[in-house]
Amino acid sequence: MKNMILTAIILVQGIACTAQTKFTFNGKTLRSGKKCLYVNGKKTHADMFTFGTVNEALRHAESSNGRDTLWTDIYIKPSVYWIDNPDDEKERKPRPGFKTPFGMEVRLDRVRIIGMSDNPEDVVLACNRGQTQGADGNFTMFHFTGSNIIAENVTFGNYCNVDLVYPKDPNMNRKRRKDAIVQAQIAICNGDNYAMRNCRFISRLNLCPFVGAQNTSFDECYFECTDDALCGTGVYRKCRFTFFSGKPFYTTDRKKGATFIDCDIHTKTQGTQYLTKVSGPVTMTGCRWTSDDPDIKIEWNRHPDPAHRCVMTGCTLNGKPLCVPTPTEPLPVSLPAFALQVRPDIVPGGWTMDCHKPKDTSRYDWTADNSRSSWGYAEGADGAEGSWGLVQLQKGARIMFTPTDESKAVNKQTCTVTLDPCKGAGQGFGSATGQYLDICIKFDTRTLTGYGIRFIRTPEYDHAVETCLVEYSGGDITPISKPQRCDMFRKGCSVTLIANGNMLEATITNSLVCHTPQKIEAAMPHPNAFGGFHLQHTGSTGASATVIKSIFLK
Repeated sequence: MKNMILTAIILVQGIACTAQTKFTFNGKTLRSGKKCLYVNGKKTHADMFTFGTVNEALRHAESSNGRDTLWTDIYIKPSVYWIDNPDDEKERKPRPGFKTPFGMEVRLDRVRIIGMSDNPEDVVLACNRGQTQGADGNFTMFHFTGSNIIAENVTFGNYCNVDLVYPKDPNMNRKRRKDAIVQAQIAICNGDNYAMRNCRFISRLNLCPFVGAQNTSFDECYFECTDDALCGTGVYRKCRFTFFSGKPFYTTDRKKGATFIDCDIHTKTQGTQYLTKVSGPVTMTGCRWTSDDPDIKIEWNRHPDPAHRCVMTGCTLNGKPLCVPTPTEPLPVSLPAFALQVRPDIVPGGWTMDCHKPKDTSRYDWTADNSRSSWGYAEGADGAEGSWGLVQLQKGARIMFTPTDESKAVNKQTCTVTLDPCKGAGQGFGSATGQYLDICIKFDTRTLTGYGIRFIRTPEYDHAVETCLVEYSGGDITPISKPQRCDMFRKGCSVTLIANGNMLEATITNSLVCHTPQKIEAAMPHPNAFGGFHLQHTGSTGASATVIKSIFLK
């Protein structure tokens, strides 16, 4: 009996020894094990601690996490590892109760993710989805819950709008999903003490490199991004950046702010490069800015708040000393929106101002709320700064006018609306999620029947909107002209609609952008004698709203 037990012990020990993989990193020979996981994209080992994908290794680490205070190391051999299958055509949707779809959600503490190369381009963790491009929502590769997470020698890339180029093996290259730039994110986290060393973070809009942790440090890392991108609690040491637009932070942490030390920053912005969209503290020490624009200006924010500590010391711009003054001037008086009373009733000779959810937005999760104001008199934000008028206070804001004599037949009708969208780049709305502005005439406000023009953000454009003429019939909305790209839907836009007989004509102008009017015309399939007016906005508010400056009806 003793011999049998001894034999069993020897067999188990033998299996335990053989169920490990030897590998070498930085001159050291390592063995896979419970706290030393090995990821090899060409897995050939019968080893429970060696994995073919990063997903499998993270799941294994998650399954044994929290049972002790030891760290788990995940070593990753050079290759491209897709966290989300790029060839799966199914659209990624958020879990119930969430707005963000994730490639992978993990709960981990005390984990090191280590790429097995000094060049982080050799180890790539990838996805290629973004808002409306393979996903319903701002697709994010990772969601980490936990603390003490370290990553070294790794590229984290969302290649939705950026080509994946892998020098070690061009067969792994992959063309970006689309040219139009949408929100495509890397990692959101909930925890503390995240440290990234010699890593690369590649995307464009809403990069989000481990955003959300209380303390996050980046050492000798590289970032490519446009707006609303960087970690607002981050400390960036000896990092490199390429900014493709003017506001890499939405804002920063109000207490800690973001800190840059000995960094190299190249901006491709023309004119003025800001750090934050909404004022927040930033400290820059010994940083070197470069730009192809010899007249570039570097500013903290359009209106930096002196309450936020913004300090720059020892910095240069194209080799010359740069010092952006610490904000001390009081902010200009900014009046809150003067909310206009909800007017949901349809009254002959009166204006209706309410909130309405059109039928063609039913797939999007928002509700019309007429318990509060939908419109206010206010100053526009961002691209509409300095412009005052009617501004949406909630999604679904609507304005209608009902003629005094509804029985009077109207053959010809004209309206001109001047407006200043807050989106300065011309994309008009927050995202391509059913966000549009309709302006209609020949309209029956009681049955929602008439004709007009639609401006809508689509996945096809990131610096323009799509426009077409539409027919309303009992609230159902149908295009009656081919969609066109419109580059004039930004500050200075004017829209004129003329309905005469059975023809509808729209003219869009913007002297600040282009001196050539854009014209669209179409026959109205079912001409009517209505004389009402209708304006419907289904976009986001704030920096995605539109200032309605004037409405002229004839």
